[in-house]
This record gives sequence, C-alpha cells and structure tokens, in this order.
Amino acid sequence: MTPLRLLRLAPLLACAPLLLTSCSDDDEGGVDPDVAEFKVMTRNLYLGADIDRLFAAQSPADVPGLAAALYATVQKTNFPERVKSLADEIQSDQPALIGLQEVSLFRTQSPSDFRSNPVPNAQTVTYDYLDLLLKELQGRGLNYRAVATVQNADVELPAALTGNPSDLTDVRLTDRDVILARGDVQVSNVVTGNYAFAQEVSLGGVSVRITRGFTKLDAEVDDADVTFVNTHLETLSPGNQNQATELAALVASYDRPLILVGDLNTGPGAATTGYDILVNATTGLTDAWATVGTGSGFTCCFSEALTDANTSALDERIDLVLYAGKGTSPQSAAVIGANATDRTPSGLWPTDHAGLVVDFRVEH
Repeated sequence: MTPLRLLRLAPLLACAPLLLTSCSDDDEGGVDPDVAEFKVMTRNLYLGADIDRLFAAQSPADVPGLAAALYATVQKTNFPERVKSLADEIQSDQPALIGLQEVSLFRTQSPSDFRSNPVPNAQTVTYDYLDLLLKELQGRGLNYRAVATVQNADVELPAALTGNPSDLTDVRLTDRDVILARGDVQVSNVVTGNYAFAQEVSLGGVSVRITRGFTKLDAEVDDADVTFVNTHLETLSPGNQNQATELAALVASYDRPLILVGDLNTGPGAATTGYDILVNATTGLTDAWATVGTGSGFTCCFSEALTDANTSALDERIDLVLYAGKGTSPQSAAVIGANATDRTPSGLWPTDHAGLVVDFRVEH
C-alpha cells in the first residue's frame, strides 16, 4: 500500500477501536446525545381591558356603565386580530412548552338576570381566547394542544351595552391559565389548582375575591424529563407575597429539573416582593434572565388601548422564567412582542405585556 493511501485511511483506522463512536454524526455536528435543547415561552394574552377600572365603582348603580365601558375596550383591543401576532411568535420560536396567562373566556346573556340570580350563568360565547389561538395555530400547520388548564376568577356583571341603564346584558369573564405543549412533547402527572389566598377588592361596595391559580405537569422533551409550572400571581399586596409563599412550597415538592414560568407580578425592584420569596437558595430557583439575558428585560406594561407609539411604557420585569435542578441551564433569553414589527395591521401591540422565550439545555 502506498504511503498516500495509508494517509487517507488513517482517520478511519483511528476510529476502529472505538467502534466509530468518535466519528459519529453527534461529534461532527457538536450534538451531545445526553443533552436536550428546547425553548419555553411565557405569554400573558391580556384580557383586553384594564379590569381595575371596575373597582372605581362607589355603588352597585355605577357597575353597569363601567362594565359596558370595559367590554367596549375588549372589543376595540380585538383579540381575533391580536391572535395572529401571537401565533407569529409561536411559529417563529416553536417552543416545546408555553405558559399562557389571562386566557379569557367572555360570555353574555340578554336580558340580564343578575338582580335575581347573581351567580355566573351566561352561556353565549363571544370570545374564547384559547379556542381562537389553537385554531390559528392549527391553520398554520402548527401542532400544539392545551394540556393543562386551570379556571381562576369567574365573574359576571350587568352591563349597559346599549347605553340604556334599564336595558342590561350580563357579561361574564372567566379567567384561565393554560399550558400548551408541542405535538412531539409527552406529558403526564398534570396538576391544576387555585391558591388558598385570594385577594379581596371592593366592587360597588361589595367585597369580591380574585381567585388565581397554577398548572403543573411533567414533560418528556427530546428524552429529557422536566417538570413545568405556569402561574399568574396576584398584582396587589399581600396577595402577591402570600401566593408566592404557597407556590414556593408547591415547587419544593416537585421533581427536578424544574422550569417555572408566568406573569408573577413581581421582579427585581418591584413593589411586590414575591420574587424574593421564590428566587433564593431555599427554593433553588434561579432567574433565567439574570443568568443569560441582556438589557433590562422589561415586559410590562403597554397602555390599556395597546396603541402606544413605542415601548417606553415597559418599565418592569415581571414575566419570568425560573429554573432549578442540576444539569439545567439556560442558553439564551429573548423578550418578544416588543418590536414595532410585532404590532397588528391596525397598530395594536399583541398584548399589554411583552413575552419571554428561553432556550434551555437539560442533561438526561
């Protein structure tokens, strides 16, 4: 055999004692077969109006006008249009798991029976944000499904939609948090629940409890097993801190690796201090943005009408991705829904929040 042919065969001969393992596609492509890499997303869909306006009611007589104005804003902020921008984000990043908050369901009933039956009972669906999003994704050939849903607050109020205070329609808002999974992701051990602590607010002189909750599941992504949690914590104190304390106790019992996403209504420097309860050595949770993010990472909040000219209104980092567990590491983090090109054709931002996408590597 000529020296030239020996030189050409040398690399193959070197691989033979290792059964060619060092010459595999994994080495050539830099892919570790014992490590899974995937993205997760957190996205507050925004119910479509600032519900805090209702709490300005001084008496029950104020409620129908305020409720009508709120519902009119929901119509103007046009989720059927916004959902296309949200689907664009999912199509671009194709995360394995998505935590959604404020996945609103609006129903109406006319004429109103609120005075004789104040229990929520309207059934005519006007906007189902989950159904609209899933249909938009399906229409694009994207295989996502809802794998965990928790119902939170379920509130129905009489609204003077025609402007006539004697002609009332009941408007019902059901708030949900949802986890979406990509088609190739297997899930098990789904847990949903509401926090024991619910913030109480005054609505027309009547005390109303704002129920919030969480969803949890175990997922298998590219042979890696991960616990995934999605939640929306209370905005006000002491609700934020009390629910964060409950959540910290919950996640302490969950398997690692663990990824927690959501609109936590708390963050570094925020007025509410649930962040400090969750991100510490006791829980083992680490803030992905603090680890790999660049810049402010602000995600909250655009104005109620979603027509802000720029992103200057974003001044808080409260949409978070936290993680825990050996062999779990974020590789990159990106704020989404905060570029001018993300707005809808009519100029609406996709929601009143920006979202967050984090690329993880998990050893298995």
